Amino acid sequence: MTWIQNIENHPYKGMLVKIIENPAIVCMAKDCGMDFLFYDLEHGVLTYRKLHDLMLFGNAIQLPSIVRVAQCGRKDISQILDYGARGVMVPMIETRAQAEQLVAYSKYPPIGKRSYSGGANTFYGPGGNHAKHMTEINANTLSIVQIETCLGVANIDEILSVEGIDAVIVGPCDLGISMNNPDNVMACEELQMIQKVIDAAHAHHKYFGIIGGVALLQYFKQDIDFFLSAIDTNMIRNAMMQAVNTYEDMIGDLK
Repeated sequence: MTWIQNIENHPYKGMLVKIIENPAIVCMAKDCGMDFLFYDLEHGVLTYRKLHDLMLFGNAIQLPSIVRVAQCGRKDISQILDYGARGVMVPMIETRAQAEQLVAYSKYPPIGKRSYSGGANTFYGPGGNHAKHMTEINANTLSIVQIETCLGVANIDEILSVEGIDAVIVGPCDLGISMNNPDNVMACEELQMIQKVIDAAHAHHKYFGIIGGVALLQYFKQDIDFFLSAIDTNMIRNAMMQAVNTYEDMIGDLK
């Protein structure tokens, strides 16, 4: 059984982690009903060593991890998967060739060209059984393209036609910047762009997600497989603002 087997009947809820590196976050996410944690190595500050420990723990309690790497490099992709990630996403994908490279680095033969190593990805089990491990890990590994430019949208059918690509996630902020409209992701033109990605995902039988605000996710909720609006930095800041407002209300009552 793969960890994404039931996603079509139960869209997955996730949290994007940029700065929190304490394993308590994994326990709390699991207890609160999150389906996965999404670690950000493009804009976040987590180290590879700390991420290894977080993902190994997450897999042990059945809370899988997806990681956004900074670039489509062999080391960036294969190493993070060796550390136990159940999905890897590359930002700014714009061409079929880039999608093919992602598959080559993230999937074992016969699908890709990933180099084999045991480790966190096999729970540090005994050596051997390579063919069995490769088959099981391929079935449990999501290779995800992130679409966040006009060129990526224009080439979306070619990108999603690549065998081994499992999902597409839109980055609405950078897509808006690419459209010279950085501050209104709900603009009609951007919504149409996102809809084009959704249509291609349906046509090629790929999972779809958005990293964005609640309003945008609400607009496309019928088509989303991966919900990602919760970000650790925003959640901490919002909770602190709520605490400050509560204090201010109590102080106001004293006057």
